[in-house]
Amino acid sequence: MTMDAPSGLLYLLSVGKEKELILRVHGAMPGVEILAGWMEQGTVVSLQISHEGQPGTFTYVVNFRHVVAARFAPYASTRISSF
Repeated sequence: MTMDAPSGLLYLLSVGKEKELILRVHGAMPGVEILAGWMEQGTVVSLQISHEGQPGTFTYVVNFRHVVAARFAPYASTRISSF
């Protein structure tokens, strides 16, 4: 677990879902090419994430085979929204 500030927000839209899942990612943010590769290959990835108001991080496993859209943004505590 880490107490560092999140490095960014990762927005994931999964098959059959109408809203994006928003993850507060800690550590290096993946680039566009990496995200596209994970989606094309259906890669399973472990990410360090956190919830606002809770101490520390935890590991969240994402199966990118089920992700149809992904985007990321710099972290700002006022920037959490969903489409």
